[in-house]
Amino acid sequence: MKIKLSSKQMKSPDKLLKAMLEFVGYLKHNVKLYLILAGVIVLITATVVSINHFTSKNEEKARQSLYALGQKIQKLGPEQKDSVFDIIEKELPGLGNTKAAVEARYMLAEMYYNNKNWVKAVTHYELVTKKAKGLIQELAFLGLAYSSENSGDIKKALDGFTKVKELNSPVYKDVAMMGVARCYQKLGDKVKATATYESVIIAYPDTDVARLASVAKASL
Repeated sequence: MKIKLSSKQMKSPDKLLKAMLEFVGYLKHNVKLYLILAGVIVLITATVVSINHFTSKNEEKARQSLYALGQKIQKLGPEQKDSVFDIIEKELPGLGNTKAAVEARYMLAEMYYNNKNWVKAVTHYELVTKKAKGLIQELAFLGLAYSSENSGDIKKALDGFTKVKELNSPVYKDVAMMGVARCYQKLGDKVKATATYESVIIAYPDTDVARLASVAKASL
C-alpha cells in the first residue's frame, strides 16, 4: 500500500486529517517502517538537544572567559593602556565560534575606531559582518563603511553604506543614505550624489538630516 497526499487533500483540513490518519494506520501495520521512522525522529530530537546543550556550554564558557578578561584589563595601569588591544586579540581565538566572540570582536573594532586605527578597525568590522546577525551586523557594516571612508577607501565605504541602506532598517537608513551620497560626491559622481541627496530630502522631510542633505546638494 502506498500513501500519497494529493493537492486536494492538502487544501482540505478534513481530507488532510483523514489522509494522515490513514498514513498512521499504515505505519502501525508495517512495524518495521514504523520503528525506523520513530528511530529517525528520536535521533533527530536527540541531536538537536545535544547541539543546543553543547552550544550553551560553549557560550557560557566564552562568557566566563570574557568576564575574566575584563577583570584582567581593569587591573592594568595607565601605562599599560596600549597593551589592551593585544590582550583582547590573543583572547579572541579561544572564544571559538560563539556570540560572545562576535560581540567581543565588535567591541575591539569599536576600540580601534575610537583610536583612529582605521586598518585594524576595518579588519575586525569585516569579520563581524560575516558572523553577526541583526543589529550588531548592521552596526558592523556601518563601522566598516566609516572606517573605510576615513582611511580613504571610498569604494569600500560606498559598499558598506549601500549594504546598510539595503538592510532597510529604519534606525540607520538615513545615515547610510547620506554616506552613499557623500561617497558618490567624493568619487566625483555628481549625478548619483545629487540623486541620493534628493532621495534623503524626500524620504525625511523637515528633519535635520534633510537639511544636511540640502546643504550638501547645494555645494555640488
